[in-house]
Amino acid sequence: MNKKEIKKALCDAVDSAAKNIELFANDMANHPELGFNEKYTSAKLADELESLGLTVRRNIALTGIRSDINGKTLGPKIAVMGELDGITCQSHPQADPSTGASHSCGHNLQTAIVLAVATALTKTGIMKDLSGTVSLMGVPAEEFIEIEHRKEMKDSGQIVYLCGKPEFIRLGILDDIAMSMMIHAGEDVQGKGFALPTTGIGFRVFMLQYIGVQAHAAAAPDKGINALNAAIIGINAVNALRETFRDEDHVRVHYIITKGGSSANSVPSDVRLEGYVRAGKADCIDMVFEKVINAFRAGALAIGAKCFVTSLPGDMPLNASEDLNEVFCSNASELVGSENVICGTHFAASTDMGDVTHLMPAIHPFGGGVAGSLHAADFRVTDFDAAVLTPAKAILMTLVDLLADDAVSAKKIVRNFKPVYTKEEYLAAMDKRFFSEI
Repeated sequence: MNKKEIKKALCDAVDSAAKNIELFANDMANHPELGFNEKYTSAKLADELESLGLTVRRNIALTGIRSDINGKTLGPKIAVMGELDGITCQSHPQADPSTGASHSCGHNLQTAIVLAVATALTKTGIMKDLSGTVSLMGVPAEEFIEIEHRKEMKDSGQIVYLCGKPEFIRLGILDDIAMSMMIHAGEDVQGKGFALPTTGIGFRVFMLQYIGVQAHAAAAPDKGINALNAAIIGINAVNALRETFRDEDHVRVHYIITKGGSSANSVPSDVRLEGYVRAGKADCIDMVFEKVINAFRAGALAIGAKCFVTSLPGDMPLNASEDLNEVFCSNASELVGSENVICGTHFAASTDMGDVTHLMPAIHPFGGGVAGSLHAADFRVTDFDAAVLTPAKAILMTLVDLLADDAVSAKKIVRNFKPVYTKEEYLAAMDKRFFSEI
């Protein structure tokens, strides 16, 4: 078969399996789980893949999975990823009442896309006409949440990094992968459509503890050192930095006070903050991070308190492959019309897919078919075809273009890609962002 015939056969196979794929997506939505604890989700996806005759490696980075489908000859291995975890949103109608987990970020749609791709490739046997390998992956813990809990997991040796894709990188799961793709639900994408970002922002996490001296707030405030005042001065110092942030760097600094003291009748002696420094380039994140931490420390210095800092690596900025985006964009346009595909956008939030894009050609398109806001109670699927089936078809058609004709297109993209880091450089960059004074 020629490429056009192969693409049609794969798309038809997706349509034939639509009912089962939708049942799977709905089941995932009804069983949301938080990062590194996606036991039901992981097992369900693995079982579905095994029912297609595939061999599945389980329990990667605790709950991740991988299954490879080989072509007629050796060639590049292309990962198709889906994220397993939910986000905390207690008010979402399908939230787990005990954990607050929900799929208000649409990760259940991603795992359904992975299943749709696997179903089409196995049912048609099309890989016999292609070169290389398609590696289907369910990756845990994309959402950077439950930080204290994950720090405890790190301290106990269960994980090293606090998100799933960095753990996949560390464990060597991506060592043999040439390029990667995934599709995320997009709240700004209308109907059957796609937005393909090239850039996005990454972040680094800080946790602060201000230590003062407790005293009676009314009778003897002069004998205390107010840790809350130290924090407020630090916050104001950070705010004074904001006019120095350049628009093109996409800098964001945001934080919460997780502990403001223990009693209004006592001078606060233990105040804690948690926050992110975000920017569009890793070196900019580190530069701004140092300025922000110095500003927070100044608050303690001003009144004689102490400030202890913990730093954690977050997500790398998105550095999507323009060449790979172009192949995907062409196929997406064929499916939904070029007027419904926007290529070269900027992603104003963060994803650990950014880490993968620093090592290999990788893309992170957004698809339509949903309404409401991501991470919010009103997030919902309005068009399952647009949210899952059409994205799966776009990935399958892109795989055909990449792996047909002895994978000449995939090989060219890999050859032309200039990674930001080697794996070793990436791990070193992540590790240097860990430090703790607490």
